[in-house]
Amino acid sequence: MQKQRDTSLGELLTDLAGQVEHLVSQHVKLARQEFTADGQKLVVQGVGIAFGLLLAVLGLAFVGVALMAGLQVWLAPWAAALIVAMFYLGAGVLIVISSVRRIGELNPTGRTREEVQETLAWLTRKK
Repeated sequence: MQKQRDTSLGELLTDLAGQVEHLVSQHVKLARQEFTADGQKLVVQGVGIAFGLLLAVLGLAFVGVALMAGLQVWLAPWAAALIVAMFYLGAGVLIVISSVRRIGELNPTGRTREEVQETLAWLTRKK
């Protein structure tokens, strides 16, 4: 038969404090990991925004000139230039809007928030 050990209140409180400290450190570690992962996604979407803007500018500069020259057969030069400019600016804006929406969909602390709520519910439950 195993000997039962009498544990003092002080030992129990010390053990509880250690477990709470470990739990808090694990939540902090999880939050750091989520922020790092979403930070990388933010960088990728930022590059997408920059790339979209660059494409819009390059499109206006190179392809736009050729399209404008082709449209001048039927339209005045200023009208041809306006049509081409609006097309490429619109394409660039769509790329930027798409990347900004993806940034807005990121939830950097979703899992951490769920874990903290679960822990609080567990700690406050009545037996």
